[in-house]
Amino acid sequence: MRPPRGLPGLGDWLSLLERPGAALRTAFGRTYGQDAALLERRRHAYRALLQAFAAAYDSRDAIIVARAPARLNLMGVHVEHRRGEVNYVTHCREVLIAAQPRPDDRVVLRSVEPACFPDHSFGIGEELAQGARDNWMAFIESPGVSQAVARMRGHWGNYIKSAVLRLQHRFPERKLCGMNLMVSGDIPISAGLSSSSALVVAAAVAAVRLNDLDVAPAELVELCGQGEWYVGTRGGAGDHAAMICGRRNRIAHMRFFPFELLECVPLPDGCQVVICNSLKAAEKSGAVLDEYNQTIAAYQVVLMLIKQVLIAELGVDAAAVEHQLNHLGDINLNRRDFPDELVYRVLRRIPPAITREQLRARLSAQRAALEQIFLTHNAPAGGYRARAVAMFGLAEIARGANAMGFLKRGDLAGFGELMYISHAGDRLVTFAPDGSRHPWDNESTRVTDDYLQRLLDDRAGGDPEKAYRANLMFQPGGFRCSCEELDQIVDLAQRVPGVLGAGLTGAGFGGCVLVLAREQAVEALVEALGEEYYEPRGLPLAAETCVSVAGAGVVSL
Repeated sequence: MRPPRGLPGLGDWLSLLERPGAALRTAFGRTYGQDAALLERRRHAYRALLQAFAAAYDSRDAIIVARAPARLNLMGVHVEHRRGEVNYVTHCREVLIAAQPRPDDRVVLRSVEPACFPDHSFGIGEELAQGARDNWMAFIESPGVSQAVARMRGHWGNYIKSAVLRLQHRFPERKLCGMNLMVSGDIPISAGLSSSSALVVAAAVAAVRLNDLDVAPAELVELCGQGEWYVGTRGGAGDHAAMICGRRNRIAHMRFFPFELLECVPLPDGCQVVICNSLKAAEKSGAVLDEYNQTIAAYQVVLMLIKQVLIAELGVDAAAVEHQLNHLGDINLNRRDFPDELVYRVLRRIPPAITREQLRARLSAQRAALEQIFLTHNAPAGGYRARAVAMFGLAEIARGANAMGFLKRGDLAGFGELMYISHAGDRLVTFAPDGSRHPWDNESTRVTDDYLQRLLDDRAGGDPEKAYRANLMFQPGGFRCSCEELDQIVDLAQRVPGVLGAGLTGAGFGGCVLVLAREQAVEALVEALGEEYYEPRGLPLAAETCVSVAGAGVVSL
């Protein structure tokens, strides 16, 4: 296949990187801004990538460099796949892929760190022949495909495959070209900054460019999100959207089904977002992958239960419910018909926990859909935590929708409070100032019948402050995807004067905490974390301020 016109050769790239001048500063400035130290770090990263490419492949022909940045979700965790509204920022750590077209359909993968990421290759046609071709879900659930994925479970090559195969599935009339790839990146692995999704996005961007595919950004978001299901997770497209549609120094406010970039709001003046890596790996594999998929399944069965309660117990018109509620987030988008008071009445009728057998009996008409949901994970011990998960999801969707209003009003303390409440819904333990550890359990306090009745009473009472505090967005619920390390970082940050809010980012189970702090508080925050979290554990200090960059794409010279 002939490469697209206008691409620089490998030699052009290397010459520009060896002798940086105005052309390189202009090209990099569009993506990274004008910070001299950052531009120099990126120059070294690009040069190392392309030197590795030159050593690995016997070609100096036309080449592209695709990139995808890390993403930070400031508000709206665990809800993008429920049609929730999320608020993302890009960060300057990124995945880079040097890509060159091949005359066949073979994709050859190599990394600048071969000891960590061993070489691999695959044929696009060979991979597609292992599964059904009628639709993407049928393909990835085909026995041949699922067995192939299982044999390579955890291998980085699966993420490249997910992007390329999804694009080939989308364009069946085109035979996509193979690619020689060299990959590098500095996004910490298993840190909740979505290094895996960055790999998917960068690979997709490279394949789209080299094949001259007509894919709008919104469609690419959906394709990348669906593509990553190939590896076994059942998350949404929020991470991919943040990387593809992110803008430098802006918070991207978006929702899904369909994907919409609602607005971009400047990062608040006088504040910094500090990324605090717990250095506990947040790997979505094995038992953690199963637990993650259990929470996604809980969301799915919760929506079925909510619709049943609305129709059968509260007498809401069945046709209206079925028409309006296709996703949990549709409740927030139809507030006139589903106000907080109705939500609380519904939640009182949702059981705190429900087993698979109880679900089969209660939702007998939806037995086939339930069995499909159950395939993705093992049955949770004690049943699905239906009420706490429902409360968290509905409240987090409300927080994500309202967060930008706080920023635009200049209410940074209000925004920070939402971060704390969100984390409270994920929290497992709390740490007192003396360092003692105490269990945290929202389910026995914040989702009981009595608590929900108090919220109803406060909403109906005459006290405006109580009515406001009984708003859904101020309720933590109980998703419980944090860990002790993340909880301790949040507690330590909260005690530093000038810190406005803190909470986990990503899927949880480890990874990073995001802290919103006034600029003058950052030094004290980092010092406190060093003395009370990192040093006692014998860990290196792993806290850095966010440097927002442009969204994913091919770097143009």
